[in-house]
Amino acid sequence: MRMLLMVLLLSGLASPVLGEKDAAAAKVTVVQLEAMLTAAHGKPDADLARQLSAVELTERLNSVKLAKWKADLPGEKSREQLAILADSAAFLDPPSAEIPADSTPDADAARKMLTLVVNYVNTTARQLPNFLAVRDTIGFEDKPQEDVLGPTGVVSESAMPLHSIGKASLTVTYRDGKEVVDEKAAKHGTQIGGLSTAGEFGPILSLAVADALHGKITWGRWEMGAGGKEAVFHFAVPSDKSHYPVQFCCIADGFNSDGTPNKRVFREIVSYHGEIVFDPASGAILRITMEADLPAAELVSEAGIQVEYSPVEIAGKSYTCPVRSVSILAAHTAQQTGAHSMSNYKGATKTFLNDVAFSQYRRFGTESRILTGDDLNTGAPSGPSSADAPYSSPSRAVNH
Repeated sequence: MRMLLMVLLLSGLASPVLGEKDAAAAKVTVVQLEAMLTAAHGKPDADLARQLSAVELTERLNSVKLAKWKADLPGEKSREQLAILADSAAFLDPPSAEIPADSTPDADAARKMLTLVVNYVNTTARQLPNFLAVRDTIGFEDKPQEDVLGPTGVVSESAMPLHSIGKASLTVTYRDGKEVVDEKAAKHGTQIGGLSTAGEFGPILSLAVADALHGKITWGRWEMGAGGKEAVFHFAVPSDKSHYPVQFCCIADGFNSDGTPNKRVFREIVSYHGEIVFDPASGAILRITMEADLPAAELVSEAGIQVEYSPVEIAGKSYTCPVRSVSILAAHTAQQTGAHSMSNYKGATKTFLNDVAFSQYRRFGTESRILTGDDLNTGAPSGPSSADAPYSSPSRAVNH
């Protein structure tokens, strides 16, 4: 089974880098952001973009509002800044107005809902037909201020906030229960570098739910979504039960015979936590998040992915498939100070952010020639097997 891959491909120190969010950024709620956009109606695109770049959301912005507000903005610059705002807040709780005051389900009701989720994950892949979909990715990076050694001495490079480094469009195939890659198209298509993810069509669901069943699952909350009331479970997976790899390319590990640093990939199976948002009546998963538990001083200090699912039509029938995902990874990428070793591979943190949309779903035709991507971890769980053990009472809920 193909697992989630979070691989950072660096094109060198000359490429754009992500700097940390301006500490002076004003923190705003979703309601305050809406008021700001209303008051800014008629402003030039560049002016509104600058205004949006000076704020930071304290709550998650749902996809319905995000799409509506983006459609009303005057141009590409302000739309890009709104996307950065929303994506940066993707792992936060929703506004309190979107959290119903319904009572917490008792342990028996929660276990029944968990059983629905497990059954859904175990059956959804079998129900999906072979299909093609287009994955459109916008890559964002920032650039911290840093001093680098240039040809004539040390050069001080200015910081840049999160900004777009490019867009890429790739056809993804789901066939016989697996996500496969057209390797020729991936190699010769538009490349944006930065963060790369895969596995939204099933592997992420199977991986997270199977791991969660061996970790701890607790009741989270109710939420109001586009289709009505949704249920949320929190989960936490210790490293010894985890199949979630965080990878980063590359770090210096000694020297080659010619004196150049020997580079290797940083890879670590990490503990992680997240949320499973689902339809309480059917168990259909509507959103899932996975956030790695990494020390702030680690080479990679942050890694996470959120995937949203919604009904889409394929060959005249409705199926629940990925429609959007947000991925983030933060790592120390500045030049080392002193000896070339992982302990010295510190410096300013660079952030990579991907905004991905899935569209143009259509049934897979046998005339296409697709090469199956290599399994990233053959020891990964193929899916959850039981919902009996892991549920904990709401009083033990995980706080993020």
